[in-house]
Amino acid sequence: MKRYLFLIPAVMAALLTGCYSDDTNTDYKTLDLPVIDNPENDLTLFVPNRAYKIKLADRLQITPNVVYKNMNDLSYRWVIDGREVATTKDLDWECDMEANRVYCYFEIHRNSAGNSTIFPFSIELDQPYVTGYNLLVEKDGALRYDFISYTVAALYTFDYYENGAGIQIPFTGDNPRLQEYWSCEKSSVIGKEMFLDDDPENCASFSGETLLHEMTLKQEFLNEEFPENFRVKDFMHGGFISYVMADDGRVFQRKGSRIYYTGHFLDLPVRYDGKQINGVKFITARYAEGYGLIYDQTENGGRFLVANLDYSTSEADSGERAGNITEFPDDSGMSGITDYEFIDGWFIKDANVMAYPPQSGVMMLFRKKSDGKYYTREVKISYTPRTSAVEMSEVYEEVYRELPEFGPDSKTCVIRIDGGSYYKSGYMFYTAASNPRKVLVKERTATGAPTEFHTFDQDVVAIVEGTMKSNNCYMLFALADGTVMMYTTSNRNVGSGVNFLTFEEERVIEKYRIDGKIRWAGIRQHLELLIRGA
Repeated sequence: MKRYLFLIPAVMAALLTGCYSDDTNTDYKTLDLPVIDNPENDLTLFVPNRAYKIKLADRLQITPNVVYKNMNDLSYRWVIDGREVATTKDLDWECDMEANRVYCYFEIHRNSAGNSTIFPFSIELDQPYVTGYNLLVEKDGALRYDFISYTVAALYTFDYYENGAGIQIPFTGDNPRLQEYWSCEKSSVIGKEMFLDDDPENCASFSGETLLHEMTLKQEFLNEEFPENFRVKDFMHGGFISYVMADDGRVFQRKGSRIYYTGHFLDLPVRYDGKQINGVKFITARYAEGYGLIYDQTENGGRFLVANLDYSTSEADSGERAGNITEFPDDSGMSGITDYEFIDGWFIKDANVMAYPPQSGVMMLFRKKSDGKYYTREVKISYTPRTSAVEMSEVYEEVYRELPEFGPDSKTCVIRIDGGSYYKSGYMFYTAASNPRKVLVKERTATGAPTEFHTFDQDVVAIVEGTMKSNNCYMLFALADGTVMMYTTSNRNVGSGVNFLTFEEERVIEKYRIDGKIRWAGIRQHLELLIRGA
């Protein structure tokens, strides 16, 4: 976080002198110093020493009731965090703060006397969209961006903001979604949200602080032109590099600096080993992950490629390794995959966050071509960004494990953290192929049939889980009628010994009814948890 200079006590004492001079004198026309006349602390007027709370990009308007014997002799300054932002009596300022709290003052200058009276106050940044759950809600043919905000300081405290940004998002595809991503400018950076739609004209990035639109995907391409016949399928961002995948398998790359919106996507598809990549899907990295995975379909079967994201906040790094692509070792089983169709994949948890090179867990979902059934595979990956060296080991001996009662339309949620030394006790939640209202739960690395978690009275359209602060973990279930149910999973997620038959009754902490059709739901986690590998 950028360090801001605070006024030292001695300076503050000097500034405070004269704020309410001569309180006993009610004859304002004879006062030698100007005063702020607001004895009742009317909040519609300026209140010295008040902490004003405001959202980023909102306007702060302050009207001081200044009283003095000669008003024409006065001039004014508003200073916010050391910056002069206005020289008028009334303040009308658009909030552009980077710190959570800044100190400010209103200065009234007596021109004839050459001295000033100082009235201090402070501004606190209200950031309701940084941590919580985001929803894309269809209403009147467009999408609305809703947010369920988590109050970091309070357990089980959520607030619902309908259409937080006050905008509508056009869409045409069946799979509108948001994907959070981060630059590597600094470890405290707030993530952006990329909106993805089949139509590239609708794709754009939104601010993580305000939910407002900032940049279209088209503006991020060279000459603001899309490649021919370009339709969007997937997106992945790293520290110095971004990838976007077209629905025909072409992958386009952009290299930039460590800050947002630098560089441009080229219109030439990415090649590896002399051949154009035929991409199927990305396994997208989380914050500061050193690599991401590209599933590439070749004439010899599918294979996973490792893309170096060079996610370093060190000023000594220039991103020169970003975009390097590596294959897994020949004996890894990560190439020549012919019997299975790759569906999706997730980073789970750092297997050993203290190790170097860092270790990560990756879970993959496949459909077996011969029987149409679904299977999971989980691996532990060690990757060294500086050398692009990659190693891998299986989490369990049976490489592909059947996922009973899973279907092509099943909604999934993989619990990524568990509090153990590794992640074998985590769970996967999903809707049953035969009944979209029934949610099943299965220990990720266990064999056997899943357990019924709960059958809702409406189809389940999304399941989302995440840690908001330390051990405070929650799940969100979104239903077809607009109902959203919030659960606490207590401690470090759902662990062994949980009675799933009573889980629903015991742990519901919040319920909302959303006006519209929920098309997608996701999570925005507190950044410190992502840094720790949560």
